[in-house]
Amino acid sequence: MPDEEEIEVRCPVCGKTARVPAKQAERDFKARCPDGHEIPLVKAI
Repeated sequence: MPDEEEIEVRCPVCGKTARVPAKQAERDFKARCPDGHEIPLVKAI
């Protein structure tokens, strides 16, 4: 079991799923899919 929580997001360009550590997502507000597309993130309330 991983020590760090991950979030899973779907790329709006190609539809592939990307996993990002939650702390990195909160810090950078972006992720990259396996094909290299940048996925903008927003903070969930």
